[in-house]
Amino acid sequence: MFWAIICLVAAVILFFFLKWEYSTYVKTINLIPGPPKVPVMGNALLIPRNPYGSLQILQEKWPKMYGRIYRVWVGFQAFVDISSPPLMEEIMSSQKFLNKGEVYNPLLPWLGEGLLTAQEKNWRKRRRLLTPAFHFQILDNFFDTFNKNADILCQQLYRHLPEKSEMNEREIEVFPFLKRCTLDVICEAAMGIQVNAQLEDSEYLNAVQKFSLILFENFFSIWRLVPEWIFFLTPKGKEYKKNLKIIHDFTSKVITDRKMEIDEEFETKKIEKEKESQFESKKRRAFLDLMLIAAKEGADLTDTDIRNEVDTFMFEGHDTTASAAVWFLYCMGTHPEHQERVREELTDVFGDSNRACTLEDTTKLKYLECCIKESLRLYPSVPNIKRYISEDITLNGYTVPAGATISMHIYSLHRNGEVFPDPLVFKPERFEIEQIAGRHPFAFVPFSAGPRNCIGQRFALFEEKVIMSTLLRRFRFTYDTAKHGPAKPSADLVLKPHHGMPMILTPLVNDFFGSK
Repeated sequence: MFWAIICLVAAVILFFFLKWEYSTYVKTINLIPGPPKVPVMGNALLIPRNPYGSLQILQEKWPKMYGRIYRVWVGFQAFVDISSPPLMEEIMSSQKFLNKGEVYNPLLPWLGEGLLTAQEKNWRKRRRLLTPAFHFQILDNFFDTFNKNADILCQQLYRHLPEKSEMNEREIEVFPFLKRCTLDVICEAAMGIQVNAQLEDSEYLNAVQKFSLILFENFFSIWRLVPEWIFFLTPKGKEYKKNLKIIHDFTSKVITDRKMEIDEEFETKKIEKEKESQFESKKRRAFLDLMLIAAKEGADLTDTDIRNEVDTFMFEGHDTTASAAVWFLYCMGTHPEHQERVREELTDVFGDSNRACTLEDTTKLKYLECCIKESLRLYPSVPNIKRYISEDITLNGYTVPAGATISMHIYSLHRNGEVFPDPLVFKPERFEIEQIAGRHPFAFVPFSAGPRNCIGQRFALFEEKVIMSTLLRRFRFTYDTAKHGPAKPSADLVLKPHHGMPMILTPLVNDFFGSK
């Protein structure tokens, strides 16, 4: 009897598996080129669990083997991977495929339905509300935040150099310094508070780092395949919940405190007196303040909605900018001739002064911008984004059926030799006006493109220009390739150096807090 039941169960499982395997959906997906799959697991066993190895397979090896559109099965989930400008344009510019799909679900406990993860209806409403907060004139108000934290970053790096001597240079792991700097910037910009991450420790900052690490690990682990309640019974799951509570409690308290202050301002007519509307402020306001004012004036925003957006700004505005900064320094450290050319431009703009960088200055730093964009081409902060396909679509002659997920490989796109000759070579001149003119508009998309592009891209570029111009006026950066080998990019949720980023720093000022 026992074996009869076992055989019956096995027969039922086999029946449903074969029904699935020979369904129109699966057969349609399998018409797209891709690596050979095995039953149940699909191609999952071919993809390394470490994020460096998975990047090499998915965005370098397989596009060369199967083309700029290929399919991958992870269990019973189908991904169609694309990496050519016309295909990117078809998906990114579409008004039909705006949902991210369930692959982003692990972010929901932290970010809720913030701009990054929101479904189409909520996203459209929130995007319209928040776009004015990133207006050019409002971003100008954050330059003092950028400059202040860039100065602190320089001071922290300088303190880790040896005592003054003829050669007081030293190799320093720079990535942690950059992460703390960008975290300070976004805390002040998003929440209007100073947590001083560069100068001191805090429970909130530790919770953000620990929670992020657990989240990244889960993206590449078996825990994605089991119910959440099982994961929450494990030590990792309990740590996950503990750190998430600290993050949410912190953000909620900041919102409550600022809400009370905004209420007082309304009562005393300060906002009316200063003739401020919700997004047109003469003085700097954090994004949190702008949302609280909007809610006060009738916008459909609950406290949870506001917390989700603040948490999203914290997540997207912290690691992504630090990633862009560390890869820029790597490109400068391995190409000293370009670093010196940037420094010459900085001298033309700033002279021997250590004065703050202004919005007007950033418009003059043309070559610095070319170098930043070229480093983003080679090392995009977000190497991959996904969209859920809600209805059948034809791409490059292949039908992608509803229910599949499109995986847009930005890292692979940017290294497409048909678009960028000598794609692995660092050539900032690619972004001079005459070379940009004839290029496909979706060939370079470090901040995505189309309606669901990154709302904070101008904020991020201004921040990076200020921080990098400040660093390069005070230090020379060198990366010892002979000692460490080429840096390896690792595709977590953002593109990070696989083994850190040790850089040799040489100060360029005799009196660091004075002039050259």
